[in-house]
Amino acid sequence: MSNSKPGNGMKFTSVQKMIPPSPKVPKVQAVMSLVCVFVILTTPGPVIEWLKIILGLSVMPPSESIFPTDKVVHCMMFAVCGFLVCRAWLLTSVVWIVFVMLVGFAGMTEVIQMVVPGRSGSAMDWLADGVGIVLGFWWYQRFSQKKARLV
Repeated sequence: MSNSKPGNGMKFTSVQKMIPPSPKVPKVQAVMSLVCVFVILTTPGPVIEWLKIILGLSVMPPSESIFPTDKVVHCMMFAVCGFLVCRAWLLTSVVWIVFVMLVGFAGMTEVIQMVVPGRSGSAMDWLADGVGIVLGFWWYQRFSQKKARLV
């Protein structure tokens, strides 16, 4: 048994009509992504090495690696954060404020890494974070345009 609204191709069951979508879900996801990034980037180096051994991951130091996986990880973490933060809080008049806040958050994590044992903050990591934020914003823009075309 399904009901449909006139003019809308989507069909909803009576239960789905009773439960409206929560506007808090995107905000919770964005905050959780920022918390996860903060925890990952501020975890002491010895703990990371211990986790690598437990999980059976390669323990090759970054200096021996040809491919800059560290920068890719930074970029992708902040791309996900950028996307989720855009989805949760982006209003067209405050795009630059959201961007500046995320870049500031990325800079803060790099400064904190300078005092965490076994970690090091760097301008190149901050640059990779910024590229990730731009990628996340672009990804959200594409997602919202595609979503608008479907409606």
